[in-house]
Amino acid sequence: MRRKWFFLETRAATPLRSRPGPAETPAGTLAWYRLSRSDIDRLVRSLNSAYEVVGARCRNGRYTLDRITDPAELALEFPPRVHSPKKFLFPNWEKLFRFRLGGKIMLEAEKAAMPRVIFGMHPCDLHAVRILDDCLFEGEADSAYRAKRQATVLIGVDCEPDDYCFCTSLGTDRIDSGFDLFLHRVDDGYLARVGTLRGQQLLRRHLPELQPVDDPHLAPASKACRRSIRFPVESLAPVLGEVYDHPVWKKIGDRCIGCGSCNLLCPTCYCFNVQDRLDLNLKGGERVRTWDSCQFDQFTRVSGGSDFRPDQTDRQRHRFFRKYKYLWEKHQRTACVGCGRCSRECLAGIDNTDVLNSLFTEQATAELTPAPGVEYQPQMAELVHVEELTEREKLFRLRLPKAVDFRPGAFLQVSVFGVGEAPLTIASAPDPENREIELVVRAKGNLTRALHRLSVGAAIGVRGPFGNGFPVDEFVGRDVLLVAGGIGLVTLRSLLLTILARRQDFGRVMLLYGSRSVDAFLFRDDLKRWHLGEELDCRFAVQEFNARWGVTGGDITHLFRDLDIVPARAVAAVSGPAVMYRNVNPLLFGLGFSPDSVYLNLERHMKCGLGKCGRCQINDITVCQCGPIFPYSRIRHLREAIER
Repeated sequence: MRRKWFFLETRAATPLRSRPGPAETPAGTLAWYRLSRSDIDRLVRSLNSAYEVVGARCRNGRYTLDRITDPAELALEFPPRVHSPKKFLFPNWEKLFRFRLGGKIMLEAEKAAMPRVIFGMHPCDLHAVRILDDCLFEGEADSAYRAKRQATVLIGVDCEPDDYCFCTSLGTDRIDSGFDLFLHRVDDGYLARVGTLRGQQLLRRHLPELQPVDDPHLAPASKACRRSIRFPVESLAPVLGEVYDHPVWKKIGDRCIGCGSCNLLCPTCYCFNVQDRLDLNLKGGERVRTWDSCQFDQFTRVSGGSDFRPDQTDRQRHRFFRKYKYLWEKHQRTACVGCGRCSRECLAGIDNTDVLNSLFTEQATAELTPAPGVEYQPQMAELVHVEELTEREKLFRLRLPKAVDFRPGAFLQVSVFGVGEAPLTIASAPDPENREIELVVRAKGNLTRALHRLSVGAAIGVRGPFGNGFPVDEFVGRDVLLVAGGIGLVTLRSLLLTILARRQDFGRVMLLYGSRSVDAFLFRDDLKRWHLGEELDCRFAVQEFNARWGVTGGDITHLFRDLDIVPARAVAAVSGPAVMYRNVNPLLFGLGFSPDSVYLNLERHMKCGLGKCGRCQINDITVCQCGPIFPYSRIRHLREAIER
């Protein structure tokens, strides 16, 4: 699968001006400038007159982000292990306001944010600012963050990944917007790319002698990361959605010591706590916001002492889900930028890429390399009810391992081990929340006789459901004529129950049912109830007439006499033996039904259910895959199926 660079193709294209931040440069005004190191030093020196300039500098062999007063101290090529610039936009300790006590409480607001330039932000950290924008500007915008965000100029610089980075897997190794200026290293200095109108004005004000250069059309720098997520980033949320109870969370939870370094060093984590701190004279104080961590054992403690995330297993799972699932589902980008700070500093050696790759590989292996023959292996269903319908037919109610959805007309492959399996049409209506379905079994062969010998509590193998059923939604608003012969009523019962559950969506509903005798009628209680009710018009015919039920003598074609239906606004569903189709189809077309509005059931032609065995191959179709329910127009050329 092609990896989609989602940061560049989706969210990266969202103008920052849609949020309460600085405005983007209007399209078509992007400019490039060539800067030497001396130009940058002069720029830093000039910026210090109006801004607090922050950048990376090396002290005692360690790079830190700090205020830069001497331009010579500013490092533009530094390793990714430097701490995140987040602390200058969302400080680890921040006074929200002061208050004075004594009688009436007097509030004193915090001062306005200091104008600041963060000089030398790596692409991953610029992406991290976008994530903070998503979260902290969402809904009621965080005004403290907004004030600093609007007062801060972001100047980016390219970088080289180290052993812990995996930014190339997330598309955060490069960026095309979300900065004021961005510096690209070239042989004789730097090329500065302008990202906003503010960045353009900053160069003109502080380095007025610089002139724009032609767009150099820089090729994206090729970066290599030793660590990577070995699957498309879009798959992260679905993968995690399947592994909430996976043992990996306990495995890494047992290793985690709950120090919170992963959160506190992360450039996108923003969980915090708010506390009041009183002055020593107890006459006033201040309300402060401080960083917090979902890995701390007090983080989810609630009133009464209970904790809804009580151990590190739960906390580590929450960290991964928040990074790679929850925020992806809200904003279509992960809350991770692949900077590697969490694993680089983790005292327990927990590596996000190892965890994610193992989860994906486990799922992909199960999906892509199933056990040989697994598609033929049935699941076990429990027989929960048996009811005798006639001397030859019984109704079986099965409880499946899980609920299934299907169209009326679909079938299951039913197994009795040691005897075999056969396709049986589902007689009940679809209900995706109900695990129970009904089948009707006619004792005719070895398998069906074996099923008849089973009693409640027995285990039965099932595969499916398979096949295409009736397109019920296409019947909405139309009259429906159901024509069933003998055991063909089983298939139409599923359709009829579906229609009755949505009765207001359909016009007139008519059922024509013919059988050998009244004793051979299926679902006699249902037939009586439908006949006496007002929801549908039921008409019956039997070949062995004996005046019971007041049923018409003769075959089902007698029921077409004086049939008051308007074919132009109706649809017909036909299910029965082949001989019935030869007699009924001409009557339907003689009434004015079109071939597209007559649906036939060819279920008797199936065996494996997968379109492989060839038994249901008729000309150019396999019944089990293309059917067993077809519009006549689709199979009118299959004369051996419906005319013989």
